[in-house]
Amino acid sequence: MKFHELAEYFDKLEATSSRNELVRILSELYTKVSASEIGPVTYLIQGRLTPFFEPTEIGMGEKYVIQAVANAYKTGKDEVAKMYSKLGDLGLVAEKLAGRTKSEPLSIEKVYARLLEIAETSGAGSVEKKLGALAALLDELDSVSAKHLVRIPVGKMRLGIGDPTVLDALSFAKKGDKSLRPVLEGAYNKTSDLGLIAGTFWGKGETGVEKLKVTVGKPIRPQLTERLPNPEAVVQKLGTVLVEPKYDGFRVQIHKDGDEVSIYSRNLESMSLMFPELIRATKALSVKDVILDGEAIAYNVETDQYLPFQETTKRRRKHGIEELAETLPLRAFVFDVLYKDGKDLTGLTYEERLEILKPIIKGSETLLPTKVTKTDSAEVLAKQLQENISNGLEGVVVKRPDSIYQAGARNFNWVKLKRHTSGELNDTVDLVLLGYYFGKGKRTAFGAGGLLAGVYDSEKDEFVTVTKIGTGLSDDEWREIRKRGDALQVENKPARVNSILVPSVWIRPEIVVEVMADEITKSPTHTAGKDGGETGYALRFPRIVSFRDKDKKAEDATTVKEIVSMYKQQYQHKESG
Repeated sequence: MKFHELAEYFDKLEATSSRNELVRILSELYTKVSASEIGPVTYLIQGRLTPFFEPTEIGMGEKYVIQAVANAYKTGKDEVAKMYSKLGDLGLVAEKLAGRTKSEPLSIEKVYARLLEIAETSGAGSVEKKLGALAALLDELDSVSAKHLVRIPVGKMRLGIGDPTVLDALSFAKKGDKSLRPVLEGAYNKTSDLGLIAGTFWGKGETGVEKLKVTVGKPIRPQLTERLPNPEAVVQKLGTVLVEPKYDGFRVQIHKDGDEVSIYSRNLESMSLMFPELIRATKALSVKDVILDGEAIAYNVETDQYLPFQETTKRRRKHGIEELAETLPLRAFVFDVLYKDGKDLTGLTYEERLEILKPIIKGSETLLPTKVTKTDSAEVLAKQLQENISNGLEGVVVKRPDSIYQAGARNFNWVKLKRHTSGELNDTVDLVLLGYYFGKGKRTAFGAGGLLAGVYDSEKDEFVTVTKIGTGLSDDEWREIRKRGDALQVENKPARVNSILVPSVWIRPEIVVEVMADEITKSPTHTAGKDGGETGYALRFPRIVSFRDKDKKAEDATTVKEIVSMYKQQYQHKESG
């Protein structure tokens, strides 16, 4: 397939506001590509050249892409910048400036290979080489192709396609329905690589996908926790449980393959360069290859003090890493082992995995074992919860001793209990910002006076509204949210957003915030849990606690299912009270 044909499909995807239509268009595209093209196409749809966990970036910021556009179309850099300021999209600038190409249309594989070459260019003079290569490539493309190509290095593809949409489209392309979604999703949970799954599916069929295995160097999608309101509910539902502290840090998945160590975040991004002390500690382990699951948190060993998330998050940076590691050292509290010396351990029970884990990290001063208590007593569980909160932690996580590790799953094998508040809602929720409203009065100076926020509907792969937020931010934070929102601004409602309310400005669903609220109520104006009914669910008196998009993707936000469950728990609490 030629790249301009792919660009035409990108135009169709960008223009639709229907998730079902996204699946239809994408599945049609997939029926027309070859086995060798489908992997690159899948990455390009995500605005990537490789899976998210591989740090392969084109490495050109906006100012360099502006220069490349100027060079490609023999236009002054200032003129390009002026057009960008007016249009708000470098892709549209390139589309307007691009003339009719005189070159033979380039194939998808040729364009993809040249983008990879740009990304892999390094060393002395690499910036100039990248500029020249991108400008030359743009000069060979038609206007629509140039529009979409330019959006890749600046990270603004505007297609609104989530992972479940890709998996559904792959199934539709082969079967005409979603029947193969579970098989494809199972492989994705093990490998976190949509391009690999698509290529395997096209080349080796369903059987080939089923044979994909857990591999060191490819992060496993993490198992997640469910919620219950109190210790009594936990013991009643789960019986005997293993109780662990809930740390307020970074979820880390640590991979060791000989002398190579990789660290991945909860949202599957590589963090290997950011945490040198964890790298050194992992290299010192006696095992040949291993995958560990844990939580990294800034921790003062001398005072036995855990530092808040706001301190820990300072470690996510690209410069001054070693210096900060000295002043703000991390410890990884390891609570699971998923793979060891060539064997996938995810099918073993949690108690069995803990026994395997103990000798692996024994003696390490940086990779520390999580404290585990086994109990079937609500009183003991309540005591553990209060002790952890008094130590500055979020609460506890309880796990079924006989549960296997279910990658990507959120179920009652793992349950979290957190600190209570004076309000009816006893836990924070993670929301995705969907748009903002222009400020009134004092807030006119900030540009944003209210935020439209939502949760994730994992069944439909869409974001639904649950509240409007007007408190919890300082004056500077309001200005910052306007600045960040403008960088994600889109003209129309994003394709995967389901909303009755219309904010002053729509933004792409990427910013995740932790929110506290007094209670969950029924609402006719919000779409969370509405499903054709008259009312959905809404948060009452929400206020922002912190920003969490440095460690969570939009799809990692609180789900509709969780909101419904929390509403029922809250109602039962009121009834019993």
